[in-house]
Amino acid sequence: MSILTRDRNETSNDKPGYPVRTVAPLVDVFENAEEVLVVADVPGVGVDGVDVRVENGTLTLQAKHPSRQEQSGPALAREYDEVDRARSFRIPDGIDTGRISAEARNGTVLVRLPKVAAVKPRKIDVRAS
Repeated sequence: MSILTRDRNETSNDKPGYPVRTVAPLVDVFENAEEVLVVADVPGVGVDGVDVRVENGTLTLQAKHPSRQEQSGPALAREYDEVDRARSFRIPDGIDTGRISAEARNGTVLVRLPKVAAVKPRKIDVRAS
């Protein structure tokens, strides 16, 4: 089972006063017998800034970085680069999309994509006849 990456392009958005770039977050994708796990780095983004959606067979992760300008007034100098993050993945066959879950902690988002029972490997006991 594979999960294919899409939308790794960097774009630029216009905001009053300064641009905010949107880049693809770095991710690791793991698979075990029960699920596929997507782990994405979203440093500086809290749980309220993370949006995970499933639509038309695509998983989309967006993370909006809070503006420092709003937090402490106009900047006299700006070396900190505000970067929003966005990435989309094709959901592989055999995933139970109704049970996909996500959690955010310490600058990392973990998305769990549980497999449907039919694709989970199972051991068949062999009996003597």
